[in-house]
Amino acid sequence: MDDLTTTVGGRTVTPALPIVDGSSSTAPELRFQSTLDKYIAKNVALESDEGIRTRERVLVKMGNLHREWVRSVATKRGLNADAVDSAGGELFTSGSYRLGVHEPGADIDTIAVAP
Repeated sequence: MDDLTTTVGGRTVTPALPIVDGSSSTAPELRFQSTLDKYIAKNVALESDEGIRTRERVLVKMGNLHREWVRSVATKRGLNADAVDSAGGELFTSGSYRLGVHEPGADIDTIAVAP
């Protein structure tokens, strides 16, 4: 099966679900894709490399803050050291950022998951 991983706006994205039809693209499909690529290049603002790096740094900091918060809650609840250390906490992105189609300056939709 073909690897459909691609880079969009500096982010590498991989389809979450398997493809329905694994056959190669037809000539009309390739022409349509070319038309879409030209339209996007001309009309869709993409995040600069520096903007992408800034977003990634912010997400790392947010993830660290979230895990620190989970640890503090676990400690305040009186859990033992092993439970506090393994409490975890995870941060996920969603929306346009997750899809790689966000515009420069757009927000980053995040989902904080805690035990």
